[in-house]
Amino acid sequence: MFFVFGWLACATVDEGKESGDTGDTGEPDTWPCADDEGQVVGVVTRDGGVSDRARLEARLDDETIEVDLDPADGSYSVCLAVGEWQLVAFAADCDDASMVDVVAGEVVEVNLDVDSGCSTADKPNLYLYPSRPTRTEVRVEVDRRQHIFASDPPYRDGWRGVALPDGRFVTADGPAPFLFYEVTLVRHQVAAMQREFGWCLQGEVPEVVGQMADLLGRYGFNAVEVDDFVEGWRIDLPPAAAYGVFPQLRVDHAAALDIQPPLPVDRLWLLVADVGDCDGALPAPPVVPFDRTGAHAVEWGVVLHDIVR
Repeated sequence: MFFVFGWLACATVDEGKESGDTGDTGEPDTWPCADDEGQVVGVVTRDGGVSDRARLEARLDDETIEVDLDPADGSYSVCLAVGEWQLVAFAADCDDASMVDVVAGEVVEVNLDVDSGCSTADKPNLYLYPSRPTRTEVRVEVDRRQHIFASDPPYRDGWRGVALPDGRFVTADGPAPFLFYEVTLVRHQVAAMQREFGWCLQGEVPEVVGQMADLLGRYGFNAVEVDDFVEGWRIDLPPAAAYGVFPQLRVDHAAALDIQPPLPVDRLWLLVADVGDCDGALPAPPVVPFDRTGAHAVEWGVVLHDIVR
């Protein structure tokens, strides 16, 4: 089965492999891979051009192979075992991916172009509050086309450690005040986020970040969590004439959380867009504070959309 997520073209096996045709050297063509392997070739670009920051991975089940790219033009050639592989190209925080069915003795061409205008979930901070110190495992479940490109503590296919009642999470790397990660988003995930209700905010960046922090407080985030938001965004929020801020309370379609043992979790991501001006008032959504009684978890995050970083 052949799925296409990027720009993909198929090439047939070099007929010379079986016919014995010769190239310019006069020597018979030789098959560069093992008899039970297929060959995948192509080019990785970023916004249509060569990028020295691009890299490529080939994935099959739990196996990941780093594929070398020619720095001159981004081309590559790799021999892979028979199976349905995923090729993922990365450049900075963005990616492009394609599924390819590798068949023994055949050549397939897969060209990937990474769009630098991708969306990401930035700085989600997850706070766990068990009733007592609890050995806990947390996983962020994402689409195969996504990747977690930043985390603290290091993600390593999940976080494992001891969650403390004050919100700290202790791992082999030491204690952390919260679990932090950033993840790429697929276009349909961003398209599914609501833009009907929200707030229009204007002012200098510190002022706008303060207004966003006030919104978090209305949802029930405590003073420490709100201060973490301000610290994380007072410099990193890009300037804009006017910010449309759209609250997202259902984000499992973009990055589901698996917490073991389970904790009830409330999540708030703010989809932030440059709306140009606040002449047309946005209908404000109803704000219902989170229920923070007993053992629980909370998370805030930001998705920048149509805004120049």
